[in-house]
Amino acid sequence: MKSIRLLSGCIACLLLLAGCAVVPNGTFPESTFRDGNRQQFVVWMLSDIQPPTVPERVSFERAIDDVNDNVDLVNMGVIAGDLLKSRSQDEAFRWFVATRKRSKIRDWYEIAGNHDIRSGTLFWQYFPHPSYYAVEVGNLLFLLMSDESTDSKTDLSDATFAWWRKMVIENQDHIIITVTHAQLRHSGLLGSIVPSRIIAGSDRFEKVLKEYKVAFWASGHSHLPQGLSETVSIQKKLGGTFFVNVSCIYEDTLMDSQSRIFYFKNGSNTVWMRSRNHTRERFDKGLDIPLQLDKPFVWAVGKPAVLPMLDSLN
Repeated sequence: MKSIRLLSGCIACLLLLAGCAVVPNGTFPESTFRDGNRQQFVVWMLSDIQPPTVPERVSFERAIDDVNDNVDLVNMGVIAGDLLKSRSQDEAFRWFVATRKRSKIRDWYEIAGNHDIRSGTLFWQYFPHPSYYAVEVGNLLFLLMSDESTDSKTDLSDATFAWWRKMVIENQDHIIITVTHAQLRHSGLLGSIVPSRIIAGSDRFEKVLKEYKVAFWASGHSHLPQGLSETVSIQKKLGGTFFVNVSCIYEDTLMDSQSRIFYFKNGSNTVWMRSRNHTRERFDKGLDIPLQLDKPFVWAVGKPAVLPMLDSLN
């Protein structure tokens, strides 16, 4: 796994030298998100923690400490798969849970990536969310779908797709955020050029996006630095969905540990996405992106809630 991350870093360096285009950015209005009056909702999105060795667990520990100490008012954490390496044992799961419990964030949601599936039923014992489920807060709706096979390519069953499609169609009054481990084939994200980094049967989902609005589609799996062009993409041909790749919680000479943080403001149709560099304990301000929603975020009070599963997909 470390060799894969090193390869991703090498590819990233080559692409930077080739002069990839810079994604347009804005200046994050920090004072707007410091009022502390429950008018904002902040989501920490991270992926691909999977420390290869015990000493390398420090990357996740540092990321937790960084957000605790330096990032204000985070309401919810979402992990887009690969929490641990393949075939992890109880001790590794206990470490992960204990480390995450150190976080000031109390509401956490995760999906299984391909490495997690390779740990078998043990993963689900520690993280008992269904393989696909929805989380609602205000008019935000997160649709989370785990990998369903040990293949590197993300396999999502027809039943999972049918649930997702029904949730999208019936909740167009919400701001919908889909979370998967891999990305859609035509997402425009850099990693989609690698067959093992896409969702099998992507065309099923892409057809729905052409007809129904999904605001964001977040994925991990590629381990690419977030400063690269095409780790974010807005696809007009797929309904204007904003696709975002979340990097990995990992540090070496070619990679910093990175994640994404979303800032929603009550009554605003602008959401800010920021890139957090945990290695350097800073936001990479040149990567701040303001995104326009088709409707304002609405939230008064209340915690995120896991919605009941649909009784029927008919």
